[in-house]
Amino acid sequence: MSDDRIPLRFAVVGAAPPWATAQEAVLIEEPAAVAFTLAPGVAVMRFGAAGAVHPAGCACCLGRGAAAAALGVLFQARARGEVAWFTAVVAVVADAAAVSAEVQGDRVAAARFRVVA
Repeated sequence: MSDDRIPLRFAVVGAAPPWATAQEAVLIEEPAAVAFTLAPGVAVMRFGAAGAVHPAGCACCLGRGAAAAALGVLFQARARGEVAWFTAVVAVVADAAAVSAEVQGDRVAAARFRVVA
């Protein structure tokens, strides 16, 4: 049985770049006080605990964590052709375990993304 979900792996804030290849998108937790360079055309989505992706209380984000909501926006941008097609996502976060648990606990994010080691 194959798993067609998009692989999601983690890089810790402060880890040495490069974090992603041209076929991977990057999810960055703010504030990420690090300088980095990505390959041209790499899709980037930033998120933070205080920042809302959509208006407060919208039906698609209500009760969702910031990382799960940001992955939803990234997935939609991929489907609409608004960003380069990617086959995996690298999440640059301070606490990989917390973000992993959030993604796995969110039904929509877990249906689209598979956390990998």
